[in-house]
Amino acid sequence: MARRFTGKDVLRETRISQLAVAPDGSAAVYARRTIEGGEYRSRLWRVPLTRGRAEQITTGDLDVRPRFSPDGSALLFLSRRSGSSQPWLLPLAGGEPSQLADFPTEVGVAEWSPGGERVLALAESGEDRYRIGGTERPTARRIADLSWRLDLVGYRDQFTSLWVVQATGGKPKRLTEPRYEVAGAFWSADGKRIGYLADRRPEAALLELPQAWAIPAGGGRPTRLASLRGEIAAAAWSSTGRLAFLGTDEEQAPGWANIGLWVQRGRSRQRLGAELDRTFCFLVASDLYDFSARFPPPLVWLDDESLLVLVTDGGTCVPYRFGRDGSAERLVERDDAVCSWLAAGGGRIAVVANVAGAASEVYAVEDGDLRQLSRNGSRWLAPYRHEPERHQVRHRDGHELEAWVLRPRGRRSRGLVLQIHGGPHLAHGPIPWLEMLALTDAGFTVLYGNPRGSVGYGEQFAKAIDGDWGNTDASDCLRLVDWAVRQGIGDRRHVGLLGLSYGGYMTNWLLGRHPGRFAAAVSENPVVDLFSVYGESDVGFIIAEYAAGVDEPWTDFGRLLDRSPASQLHRNTAPLLLLQAEGDLRCPAGQTELAFTMQRRLGQTVEMVRYPDEFHLLLSVGRPDRRVDRIERIVDWFGRYL
Repeated sequence: MARRFTGKDVLRETRISQLAVAPDGSAAVYARRTIEGGEYRSRLWRVPLTRGRAEQITTGDLDVRPRFSPDGSALLFLSRRSGSSQPWLLPLAGGEPSQLADFPTEVGVAEWSPGGERVLALAESGEDRYRIGGTERPTARRIADLSWRLDLVGYRDQFTSLWVVQATGGKPKRLTEPRYEVAGAFWSADGKRIGYLADRRPEAALLELPQAWAIPAGGGRPTRLASLRGEIAAAAWSSTGRLAFLGTDEEQAPGWANIGLWVQRGRSRQRLGAELDRTFCFLVASDLYDFSARFPPPLVWLDDESLLVLVTDGGTCVPYRFGRDGSAERLVERDDAVCSWLAAGGGRIAVVANVAGAASEVYAVEDGDLRQLSRNGSRWLAPYRHEPERHQVRHRDGHELEAWVLRPRGRRSRGLVLQIHGGPHLAHGPIPWLEMLALTDAGFTVLYGNPRGSVGYGEQFAKAIDGDWGNTDASDCLRLVDWAVRQGIGDRRHVGLLGLSYGGYMTNWLLGRHPGRFAAAVSENPVVDLFSVYGESDVGFIIAEYAAGVDEPWTDFGRLLDRSPASQLHRNTAPLLLLQAEGDLRCPAGQTELAFTMQRRLGQTVEMVRYPDEFHLLLSVGRPDRRVDRIERIVDWFGRYL
């Protein structure tokens, strides 16, 4: 029997992620995150790909990123057992894990060489860019680049570099210069070269657009492998030396551009799957997924003729097989699945997926469907599981809007809440958010959908709002509300708004442009003023250009003000709850403070709640008690005012 979901049930959460498959296809290993004593814990588990139960194979508090050795005898993983993130080795025949090497800084990635003799790692360079006078309590920071900060990271005092170490241990060797960021790395089939992604131009100080490079595994001079007009997001060599890469070929890699797939050998280059008009990356939004699965997007050679990637298609994300002969095969046909992690080995394919409104589990990909392997990722959510209704809503402009509805169980609705996703170039899907479950079980109906600007419906659909946030996308949001009212799903007098990031932008936009239309709203980490966000945000100049189509503020101050929700927010009369992560570098606290000050000065019903230290994605990776508080406040606000 279904139980009511509340904020405190977040503390029961389990999340499956970071998948690896054995070279012979016999088993998969994954990370299982839990919450214990108010803290996150992550251990590694192994499950057979045929039949059998999963077993826990590590006992550390934070064990992540498993990688099988080429012969399948050992597991390389990252752990904080020694106090910082370092690479460890676990013999799979039995025995305790041991630390591979002691890197001078935190390690974020570790990968075996094809022969298993060496391990590459991505770790901080060891050389400060900005800090003056000490690491823990610096005297100052001298900053000269726009790349000085990044949300979820903070100050980028050191760039990430490429390192290599013998698989038997020893002293790690740094291969790349400390002056630029290495965003990814991969081995050549013979183990003699390491490919890596980086922007080595001086212009990277303004905007980093990584391209593909190679360097001898023992060190030496880098050579360029491949480049796009935008950026390369992931790359991998085949067994015969063909280079595959994912990226965008539009200038400056705008968010609306599809992430495409290319195969290159020498000067010959072939694009695969362009006819699908979809983005080859996991870009579906929910706090039931592991957001880090997007970075980098998975790219797997099955053999020398075919590759595996994840494709966001509408509100789903599923694996596709692409052949060098131009073939494209969707490997999972169902429309209620969102796959976030992808791995293969021994001819077998596995994914981490959320299916039919459930939490994540490991699945084998077989015969166009998913066969469940793990059982310890979704039990916690099973009593609260609620599969949304899927609808297609026709807009007067001629396009269809995909939308989902969550209705309260066995009771009359207390009101309708429209939830707007962030991005804007992301997508809602068939898996609800935890706040939606809490609202539904508190008696509210939740409506959510994919207005223009969302990905998964073709590049032109995503590009439709470029430089003009608040017009076509607002029209789509209002159309969804009107449709729900006409269908009897909601009452026009009791409609609320809820959104995070770009969803917060749209919440404030709709409140100011359509005063009296909405009865209550919750805006979380929003963008309110495009002029101030230009300098306050880690990517503020990009946000301003995407939203208003203005390259620089001084070229058109009027346009920047017109596209800012703050310019009309004084017209709002709906009670407004403002939630803000104080450490958010993407949509900084000053944006929320502006909205709060305006509404408070006008005597409107407004509250601001601030969460110390948290970054932009508090809803997914924030301290558990703060995630509980967030959901409880959202439900309480609509309970009081909707």
